[in-house]
Amino acid sequence: MLIYLALLGTICTITFLWRRRRNSIAHIPGPPSDSWLLGHLRQLGLTPTGEVQLHWRRTYGNVVRFRGPFGQDRLLISDPKALQYIFNTSAYSFQKPEDVREILRIFNGPDLVWSEGEVHKRQRKAMLPAFGGPEARALFPIFQSVIERLTDRWEKILNSTPDAKSANVDINRWLSRATLDAIGEAAFDYTFGTLDDVETELGKAYNNIIADASGDRAHASRIIFDGIISYMPPSFISFLFARLKSKRLVRVRETKAVTNRVAKKLIDAKAQQVQAGHTGKDVLSLLVKANLSEAANRRLSEEELYAEMSIILFAGHETTSTSLTWTLWELARRPDVQNRLRHEVTEAYARVRSEGQENLSLGDLEKMPYFQAVIKESMRYHPAVWQIDRVAVKDVVLPLSKPIQSTTGEVITSLFLPRGTRLTAAIGVYNRPVALLWGKDANEFNPERWMQEFDSEKANRISLGVVGNLMNFSSGTRSCIGWRFAMAEMQAFLAELIRTFEYSIDPKKQIRKEGDGVVFAVVVGEEDQGSLLPLRISRVARD
Repeated sequence: MLIYLALLGTICTITFLWRRRRNSIAHIPGPPSDSWLLGHLRQLGLTPTGEVQLHWRRTYGNVVRFRGPFGQDRLLISDPKALQYIFNTSAYSFQKPEDVREILRIFNGPDLVWSEGEVHKRQRKAMLPAFGGPEARALFPIFQSVIERLTDRWEKILNSTPDAKSANVDINRWLSRATLDAIGEAAFDYTFGTLDDVETELGKAYNNIIADASGDRAHASRIIFDGIISYMPPSFISFLFARLKSKRLVRVRETKAVTNRVAKKLIDAKAQQVQAGHTGKDVLSLLVKANLSEAANRRLSEEELYAEMSIILFAGHETTSTSLTWTLWELARRPDVQNRLRHEVTEAYARVRSEGQENLSLGDLEKMPYFQAVIKESMRYHPAVWQIDRVAVKDVVLPLSKPIQSTTGEVITSLFLPRGTRLTAAIGVYNRPVALLWGKDANEFNPERWMQEFDSEKANRISLGVVGNLMNFSSGTRSCIGWRFAMAEMQAFLAELIRTFEYSIDPKKQIRKEGDGVVFAVVVGEEDQGSLLPLRISRVARD
């Protein structure tokens, strides 16, 4: 009876809010929807990630009205000035929708991604000392050590083939294992051992977690369910999720339980070490030390520390491996880019070796123009996170960099959004507009754009993000706290991978983008295998 009453109340709420919001943003142009029940979400789920949204932008512009479940009007925003206002100027006026926040809390706990307002400020202040530039550089040798273990494994795979020259490998799963090992050692001083086929409970829990937790985003029942809970109070969502037995939720609960068990052991051990005057360089040691030095009312609670460990694992593991996977895929498709990049890395490596330096430093890599161009172009073209959902928590007027024309013919230079308006910040779409931001060939993968007079920080550009005016790490007060960590890891991995192996695609395999959170690769016809991207590798010929 309780569930039926809640559903009835939800339907009434939906009807009221739908009428109010429809009147306020109904004049914004957007695609027609043939389903009041499902809106455009089924169409978005049935097509490769980003395909429909890019088409909408080309057709309707930087602000597009689309439909969620039950006829709910939503906005897809890629206008740079609007995004700057949402994430930089007035970040706390745009928060995660309550249902999204509650699901994040259920999955991970009260972490930095979940928190808002004063709680977010307190958590971020407590965590910042562990994520500075010097701290990320200190971990660079760990990343190099891990990627060398991965290349050793690939060497063994090559040696086991009949010709000992080339082999097909699933780039995504190997990189996922490597980044999990790297995050374990660098962030927690914890050995997952996945590259050495060691099975730990935490390593097993995080294996293929993104694909397993994503589910079928095009299934009508999921769209309807997501639509219903978007109008439910967080307490009822928590009550409901605790009783649901879906495979996806069971998987997430098990992962959270394992993470909390391991987190308690690690945090207790780190606290004892810090109190004894021994602080490691890993992120967790620095975090525990910084937290203990805070006043009691500013510290992270035990539950928050567990949650922060969980989100560091999740965000620092799959997003980095996904970014590297798409980078290698682009290089495999473009031998000219791959060869030029390898030449630059190999020359730099030879130079530092001749000077008595054993390996490339992070500083060496940051001075290599084509290497940096490839990294940024891959981030631009293949953001690991395609979009971020927000809701206006008060009435706001959203500025626009380019006027839009309403369905009634009115020219709009700023947009009134009533409290409760739900919007999608389209990172992947923002990364693609032609001319003003990224050049006339913005829909092509071209690292050269980062080496020409074109400069993403100039030409009256609106400042966004933390790297190259890209929003891959979000922006402003909600920017990813671990972005320096991720950039150092990506650079260490890519330099060794391109120096050691050549990559080519399998023309028989069609790759498709999936996921509305982290964007992962699947092979068409092999979707049941989860995240998968096979490439053919061979050794680089040495002089």
